[in-house]
Amino acid sequence: MKLSPFLFVSIVLSVSAQSLTTNTKSIFKHDLLIGNWAFESMTTIRKAKREEIIILYKDNKNIETLHFKESGSINYDVINDGVEKNGLGIWFADESHLTIIVESDTTYGTFEVEKNTLTLVISAEETDKNYGFSTILKYSRVQ
Repeated sequence: MKLSPFLFVSIVLSVSAQSLTTNTKSIFKHDLLIGNWAFESMTTIRKAKREEIIILYKDNKNIETLHFKESGSINYDVINDGVEKNGLGIWFADESHLTIIVESDTTYGTFEVEKNTLTLVISAEETDKNYGFSTILKYSRVQ
């Protein structure tokens, strides 16, 4: 049986297209958040008359773990200055913007995942009552 070149090319392209679609994983940027993250550091820049920078690193009194789930829920376990707190909330992301809602608190920020490091940036503009600030949180992926 002789195969025409057109039929041969059609078969090859068809098989290639099927293998590409089954092997390629479509990933949205927010899918990179899913999993466990351990707190590494927090840098807060307070935009007062004199800019103030506070850096906090992970230690025995400051430990935090975030668990982003595919369902949109988030669990957190925190020890802050020796005081333990844990709970759950919901999260959603669009492009690089992240919203986390825990009880009556809503946090808006941006995120970036590079290799095994998650960076969250939360900012607030100055108001009549409060100075503006930017907080940069770093987390490492827990395997």
